Amino acid sequence: MTDELDIKQEFGVYEQTPDLAYFDSASTTLVPRKAAAETQSFLNSVVASARRGAHRLAVKGGAVVEETRKSLAEFLETESTQISFQKSVPSAVASFMYGFDWKSSGKNKIVVGQSEENSILVSMLQSAKILGLESEIVPIDIKGTLLIDELERKVDDKTGLVAVSHVSPGPGIHNPVQKIAEIVHESNALLLTDATRSAGLTSERLTTLGSDILLLSGNIGLMGPPGLAIQWINKSVGETHKPGILGNSSVTNVKNGSFEIALQPDKFESGYLNVPAIAGLNTSLEYLTNLRSQGLTKHMTKLSKYMIKKLTEIDSLLLYGTPDEHSTIFGFNLNPEAGISCHDVALFLDESNIAVRSGVLCAHPLVQAISDDGMIQASIHGYNSLDDIDRLTDTILVIAKELL
Repeated sequence: MTDELDIKQEFGVYEQTPDLAYFDSASTTLVPRKAAAETQSFLNSVVASARRGAHRLAVKGGAVVEETRKSLAEFLETESTQISFQKSVPSAVASFMYGFDWKSSGKNKIVVGQSEENSILVSMLQSAKILGLESEIVPIDIKGTLLIDELERKVDDKTGLVAVSHVSPGPGIHNPVQKIAEIVHESNALLLTDATRSAGLTSERLTTLGSDILLLSGNIGLMGPPGLAIQWINKSVGETHKPGILGNSSVTNVKNGSFEIALQPDKFESGYLNVPAIAGLNTSLEYLTNLRSQGLTKHMTKLSKYMIKKLTEIDSLLLYGTPDEHSTIFGFNLNPEAGISCHDVALFLDESNIAVRSGVLCAHPLVQAISDDGMIQASIHGYNSLDDIDRLTDTILVIAKELL
């Protein structure tokens, strides 16, 4: 079959495994050769990233950070001061929660969707435990859909922070973030949204969904090197918030027993930044922007429709959630009543060089509410093809024939 995008040759992993069918992009997206080369070039020629250093290498390292910040701002259609680079999603969550003025605001509760990945859910629960806050979980239904009525009931005047993702792992449910933001803001609370599985893959403008904080991993969707997270923060919140984790360039005028917090975005960037990954991300953003001009959105829609068609044709396959033409994540199991483990299916697929994720997907409460033993997650990106999907579904049919 003919695909609108044929870009496998632009990713080095396919040189190592030419017949690879990669369906784990919601966990780690493949990195374009150009971005990998840029990361290597930075390590070979610059290395330094002390943004306040005066020597030429330090100046170059600082310039890389600001150039990528500007590129991200253009990509997300926002201002560069609202974007900061983070070590990880959990550390960004913890820093925000420790810095939130719970006492003065009169708030003492957080509300988290059961649909959240552990990076959000566990980090918020642990932070709340340390801070002595109340925690409430918004349940999901059997399809993995967040119960909005329950969210509306749980969010009240004592709620300071609510967390609901844009797209969940597993069944890949798109949450109605704009509606949720309205509910949250009625109680004068803030909404934190994990945009990891939609950034770079959605036509929606993420910064206008109504969330106060967006968090995402740089290597999922955006095709950047691993080891980098990104935070976008609402301008008014960002100007007044004081992060709970500080150090390095996030502070200024440090004296014995005192310090001043820097302005944003510097105040949100504590410690040593992963500048090699930031350098690669800048090239990934350029690459992804070019893919969009070549018809990435149309290509993804075509793949999504075909994936749904092929998966639903397999009688012994149970497809979770409510996937549609905008879905990039598909959760399923092969005849779970027969006791076939999702890991066994994943291992059989791997023998044919077909890579999927299996298990609880680092989202235990979400996945186990749908399937006690976990599920298979197949996720797509621009380098996937219709032939990849044929190989996936044809091999599943063979596995079903052998195991059932």
